[in-house]
Amino acid sequence: MSFKAIFKQKPEIIQSANARVNLIGEHTDYTGGFVLPTLLKFKTTIEVNENDEKKYQVYSEYFKEKKIFNDFIKSKNNDWVDYIKGCLFVFFDESKSISNKYLNINISSNIPMERGISSSSALCVGIIKSLNKFFKSHISDKHIAILAQKVERDYIGVSGGIMDQMVSSIGIHRKAFFLDCLNLKYELFDIPKNWKFYLVDSDVQRNLRNSSYNERYSQLKKAEKALSVEYLGSIKLENFNKEKISDPIILKRAKHVITENDRVLKSIEYMKKNKIEEFGNLMIKSHLSYSNDFEASTRGVDLIVKNSIKAGAYGSRLTGGGFGGFTVSLIDENKLDKWLKQMSNIYDINNILEV
Repeated sequence: MSFKAIFKQKPEIIQSANARVNLIGEHTDYTGGFVLPTLLKFKTTIEVNENDEKKYQVYSEYFKEKKIFNDFIKSKNNDWVDYIKGCLFVFFDESKSISNKYLNINISSNIPMERGISSSSALCVGIIKSLNKFFKSHISDKHIAILAQKVERDYIGVSGGIMDQMVSSIGIHRKAFFLDCLNLKYELFDIPKNWKFYLVDSDVQRNLRNSSYNERYSQLKKAEKALSVEYLGSIKLENFNKEKISDPIILKRAKHVITENDRVLKSIEYMKKNKIEEFGNLMIKSHLSYSNDFEASTRGVDLIVKNSIKAGAYGSRLTGGGFGGFTVSLIDENKLDKWLKQMSNIYDINNILEV
């Protein structure tokens, strides 16, 4: 439905934010490490205008549902509208000098939900960008990302890092986005033209609140305490003192993050030098670590990775928070037709998506 059909008037503001795929660097963001995501074509679009109803009215095209509220109290059943309430609460808390106005908000999106490509962060970034433009509050794109993370972490309750929000707010399609998650310094650079990244949907939906994501977060915090550091990202691979961690599970989790940070730094140089085979090998090692040490994969996902490499991909790995979602594979443009043909013989072609 169009904004006019829902609210009987035209939108004043239209903003959008894209989903992302993380090429390499998983669970390194909230531990002060390094990540290398890029934007996807999928996006969430937000339309806004003011109303005279003295209440907020929000329509979701995905849920085909309108929600009406006049406070920012979180629901008891993890309703989708909590994300919008959280964005409004955080935005007005940040911009206390702004006079409140009641809004009509329409949300449309072509981002696959709960697949590990950050549909929730795109929603939060899109909403806050819309509010920023509507109220002319001049918040920077970097700070919009920080506010969007605050929504997910403090209001929704998902213990995530800053990567998703940063790339959604600042990133550019077909450019790699290298981010140091500790100081938020970033660099955008071109992905080589002959490199093609494709997603394969595992058809396993996951909800980060109900998965082991928060448990992994807690385990990594225990690893930091055992190693007497504030962030695992501050530990270089050659300085990793494994003897300080007595719990074998905590050790495995820490090993994944510390080796993953090392892989991210190497991957940047390989991409800049167009070394596709070397970059692909790092993706394979990343997945093995994610599956074995972090235990965030599934048998079905592992099989997709194996089949993708067998079909000719230089590298393949589970991407996103884990426990289901998409794999991402790297293919040379000259070998793409063969890879697509072999993969479509095994998986639904509608589940194979170009980055």
